[in-house]
Amino acid sequence: MAAIAAIVFATAAGFAVIVVATVLVIIGVHQEERRQTLAHGDPPTGAALLARCVLGAYVHLLPERLPKVDDPEDEPPLYERPVGPRVR
Repeated sequence: MAAIAAIVFATAAGFAVIVVATVLVIIGVHQEERRQTLAHGDPPTGAALLARCVLGAYVHLLPERLPKVDDPEDEPPLYERPVGPRVR
């Protein structure tokens, strides 16, 4: 009987977590739409950040915030590269 109670409790807790996360994502999306911050910068609240993470809305429009990437034009072609580990 204790095993059944534990399974029911775990199921109810999992369902509650899913419902709470869904409500937080709905609130976050509403905040993003109301303040129009999806394309203009940082999320206004934690719920908006959670909504971006869950929905996969990673918008990077400001180039100064992007990480620096090595320019592929600076590297020699594949046939001219030295064999062995790279040393930077």
